[in-house]
Amino acid sequence: MVLIGGGLQSCSSANTRACAEPDVFSEAAKSADVFSLSAANLNNIASDSFWSSERAIEQQQTLALLQFVRSRLTTERVSERELVRLWRSAEIEIDGIWVSGRENYNQLSDRERDFVLDNLQVMAIAPGNTNRRSQPQRQKEYANLAKTSDAFSVELYRKIVELAQQVAGPTRKPRLLVVTASGRDPYAAVDFYTNLFDEAGAEVSWLPINAAYRAAQQNRVDNDPSCAQLPQYLAAYHGTYQRERIYPDLMQQQMTFCQQGSEAAVEQIRRADAIFINGGDQSLTLQAFRQEDGSASAELKQLQSMLAAGQIIVAGTSAGTAVMSGASYAGRNTPMISNGDSYNAMQFGAFDLPAPKPGCDKDQSCSNGLAENHLTFTSTGGLGLFPWGVLDTHFSERGRQGRLIRLQYDTQTRFGFGVDEATALLVGFDTAENAPEVKMAVLGAAGVYVVDNQNTVAEGEGSAAAIRGVTTHYLTRDDTLEIKDGVLRTRFAEWKFAPSNTQAPMLSSGELFERDNYKQLAHLLCLTQSRKADGKAVKVGQGHQISLYKDHSSYTRQGIFRLQDSEVQYCSYRNLMMDIQPVL
Repeated sequence: MVLIGGGLQSCSSANTRACAEPDVFSEAAKSADVFSLSAANLNNIASDSFWSSERAIEQQQTLALLQFVRSRLTTERVSERELVRLWRSAEIEIDGIWVSGRENYNQLSDRERDFVLDNLQVMAIAPGNTNRRSQPQRQKEYANLAKTSDAFSVELYRKIVELAQQVAGPTRKPRLLVVTASGRDPYAAVDFYTNLFDEAGAEVSWLPINAAYRAAQQNRVDNDPSCAQLPQYLAAYHGTYQRERIYPDLMQQQMTFCQQGSEAAVEQIRRADAIFINGGDQSLTLQAFRQEDGSASAELKQLQSMLAAGQIIVAGTSAGTAVMSGASYAGRNTPMISNGDSYNAMQFGAFDLPAPKPGCDKDQSCSNGLAENHLTFTSTGGLGLFPWGVLDTHFSERGRQGRLIRLQYDTQTRFGFGVDEATALLVGFDTAENAPEVKMAVLGAAGVYVVDNQNTVAEGEGSAAAIRGVTTHYLTRDDTLEIKDGVLRTRFAEWKFAPSNTQAPMLSSGELFERDNYKQLAHLLCLTQSRKADGKAVKVGQGHQISLYKDHSSYTRQGIFRLQDSEVQYCSYRNLMMDIQPVL
C-alpha cells in the first residue's frame, strides 16, 4: 500500500504554478473551468426545489447579483476566477436596500455555492473547434511529471508505478486503475490522473465507481441497475449538478460501465496491478465501495482478496488514504475519521455520526446537533484494507494531532497514523511464520505521526477530559516501523544521527493546533536538549493545555536529505510523551 497524506503538487495545464518552466502546454490543453451566465443557466439557479424557504433571501440576492454581472460582461464565457471576482465586487440595490456581492458570496454555504457554480459551468471547448457540423470536442487537462518542480510529488507518483511494475512483471506495462470517487465532482480529476500515470509509465484506465454508481446498482428497475438515474444520484449523493453537460464523454463512459454491472467492474479490478483513489471526501468513497447496509460490495471483496494475496498495489491520497482504515485489530473495530478539527475534538469529543456538510453552519443545514467542525467518525470503519489504526491526512499542516488523539481516546483505538502532505506511508505484510504483522516505511517530504494509546491514562468527558501519558512518535524519510504481537518497533534511517545542539530553550506555543505550530514546536524539542514544551489550544477562555516531554525512553535523530534542488532537515523522534488537560 502507498498511503499519501495529500498536498501533492503536479505540473498540469490547470496548475502551471507547479511547473518548473513556463509555456509547458499548448492552448489545446484545458487551463481552467469555463462558465456562462446565460438566461437558461441563471434560470436553473432559480430552482425552488434546491433552496429552502429559510434561504429565499439569499437565493433572490444571488440571482439578482449574477444578472447584474451578466449585464456587465463583454464576453460570453469567463473563468471561475473572473466570475467570482465580478460577483464579489458587485453592488446592487434591491427594494431600496444595497446588497454587497462580497457579503452575499460569503453568506452562502459550500453546498449553495457549488450549486450555483455547477449550473453556470459549461463544457470547455478546444480552440478552433467551432465547426457547427461536427460535435464539439471537450478540452482536457494535461499533466507533465517531467516538468513538475516538486521533486517529492514526482517521487511518490513514480513509486506507485514502480511497485505496480513489480506486480506486473518485466514483460508488460503495469495496469493501473484510477478511482475518482472521493471528489464532489467525480469527473473533474479523471483527465489529470489518467494522463499523469500514463506519463509515469503505466497503462491507465478510469474505474468509474462512485456513490452514484453504487446507488444505481442497488436501486434496480426490472432487475436492471437504474443507470439512467445517474444525474439524479450525482445530485443526491455528491451534491454535483449538470455533469452530463460538462463531461458528456465521461458520463457516457460511466453509463456504459454502470449497465455492464458489478461483474465487469470486478473483472477490471482482477486484471489490474494497482489502484489509486483520489482525494476529496472519504465518506463518498466509502459509499462507492460498500452497500447501504455497510456490507462489502463485490468490487471491494475483489480488492480485499487481491491485496491479501499480494496481487495488487493499493494507493490513495488524502481522503483516498483516510478511507483505507477499518476491519478490526486486537479485537476492536478500527474506525474511519470523517471530519473535524483539533479544537472542537478536544472540546466536544468524537461523534459516530455522518460528517456535517462543509459550510452547513451558514445555512443551518447541519444535522444531528453538530457544527461543521465537530469531530465525526464511522465506527464500522472504511474499506477495511488497513486495520492497524486510524489513518489521518494533511496532518501536521492542519494541526490534526488533537483530533486524532481524541478519536483514539473516545473509541479506545490503540494506534493512529497521521500522514503529512507530500509524504507516503508504505505498508507491506509478510505471511511467513514469525514475520511481523505489518511493516511500514516513510517516504517523501515530511513525516508520519504515530500515536500509541497503550499506556494512556485518562479521566473525565467532553471538554473536561484529561488525557495523560500519550506515547507519540514522528517518523520521517527512510524510517521504518513494524508491529508484531502487539508491540510497535521503530527504526531510524541509518543516515540520521543524534542531535548535537546543546541549547535548552524554553519552548511554548499559544495556538498549538493552528497551522503547523505543533510540528514546529515538536521539531525544536527534537533538535535541542530541552526536556519539555508547552502549548495551548484556547478560544474565548476555553480549551486545553498540552505538555510535550521527554522521558527515559525518548530518542531523537536528525539528518539532512537532498532531492534534486530540495534540501530538507528532518528530525525523527520515538516516545515523545504528551499530557492534555483542560484549562481551568
